[in-house]
Amino acid sequence: MGSRMKHVRFTIMIIMFTLLLPLCSGYQADAASKRDYLKIGLKFGSNCVSTGILKSDQGFLLGTIDGRRFEEGMPLPAYNEIVITNENGNIVVKDKDGILLSADMGSSGCIMPADYDDDGVIYYDGTPYRGGVQFLGKSNGTMTVINVIRLEHYVYGILNSELGYTNPKEALKAQAVVARSYAEQNLGKHSADGFDLCTSTHCQVYKGYSGEFDATNKATDETEGEFLLYDGEPVSAFYYKNSGGYTQNSEDVWSGKLPYLRAVKDEYSPSYPWSTSLSFEIIKTKLESAGFSPGTIQSVSINAYNNTGAVSELKIVGSGSTVYLKKENIRNVLGATIIKSNMFTLGKGSSSGVGNGTWNISNGLRVTESDADAKLYVISDSGKASKIDAEGVFGSNGQVTILLGTRSSEPIQTVTNGTVEFNGYGYGHGVGMPQDSAVEMAKQGFDYKEILEYFFTDIEVE
Repeated sequence: MGSRMKHVRFTIMIIMFTLLLPLCSGYQADAASKRDYLKIGLKFGSNCVSTGILKSDQGFLLGTIDGRRFEEGMPLPAYNEIVITNENGNIVVKDKDGILLSADMGSSGCIMPADYDDDGVIYYDGTPYRGGVQFLGKSNGTMTVINVIRLEHYVYGILNSELGYTNPKEALKAQAVVARSYAEQNLGKHSADGFDLCTSTHCQVYKGYSGEFDATNKATDETEGEFLLYDGEPVSAFYYKNSGGYTQNSEDVWSGKLPYLRAVKDEYSPSYPWSTSLSFEIIKTKLESAGFSPGTIQSVSINAYNNTGAVSELKIVGSGSTVYLKKENIRNVLGATIIKSNMFTLGKGSSSGVGNGTWNISNGLRVTESDADAKLYVISDSGKASKIDAEGVFGSNGQVTILLGTRSSEPIQTVTNGTVEFNGYGYGHGVGMPQDSAVEMAKQGFDYKEILEYFFTDIEVE
């Protein structure tokens, strides 16, 4: 009998341990619940409002937002419209006839539709949102307006804006995981304004309930709670439109080196050529707006490319000073929608020099540095590097071909005729997942995890 009891106890312990496993493993169980809320800034800064009108067919529920959880308070089932104002620093709630309902909601107050737990919708300024609305009073009598929404519902509201609902389901699912990971990793990006994320491209484009579609909601539901993880933590999962054939290392675009954001040769990138021209006068104006004092522009040169073929330094010589624009600052200063990517060359009116310094030569297995005037190596399929005579040898970065046999102080390409023609490929910063390629991979039969694992290094999707 004693032996049988031990066996029963052991079996019960195994069952309890098995039941507890889901609660003890994975980021999503420990830190990011279906009921976790985000704060999305709808009106802030110069767009703060003096009055807010909320509508709900099912009435309202006044409560508080504590961290990422909503705590229920006073129900207002008999009201379908309420008015919120900032009166001497107090967030005051009245009905549409001016009858006082709350003298002060406080800094943590939040107003939900009464059916918020059943996917109810609240209307602010005529626009429908899932979740609720929070108002933060400003000293000038205005208010910051915040949508308090669950993480999964937030993804509902951005997915079509970031990747249209007509795209293949596996691409949409990849986008859902990336968007969810980005949001989780960037909580508090706007903490100085009292919320987590904004509704623009500065964070992710969010349009609330009106931005939802069946296809994008389904893609979100089928990846519910899944994140891109590196060492067990959500990553800052960047994405953009088109790679131009090669994604970028994070440090080659910004400054920080992140192990999961490594350059990848993008074999699925649809061709995305672009061309634009900027006069020296326009470049001068853009530089001055960015705080530089170049004087009259005399020449514009590409000084260097990185290993993937993207421009890493643009040199602009002026009568007042010489300006060096590096990495993503090239697009930031000249215009990210004008210079669509750093995968460009200079067109008509440019002259080619030999290029400076070190060239990195790769067979896809390893990279060897080679001084242009000193030594040059050829790398075999096995990864073995052999020194060769550099005399008369040309090298190409995919955009420009130059003679490697001699070092020169001249830039790779220079324009001196007053107008610069930029000819390039791709659109975006180049770090992380190119959406055009995700769509193409989905069309070719790859699933969303395979897409993500192709563009993010050493990550897990859980």
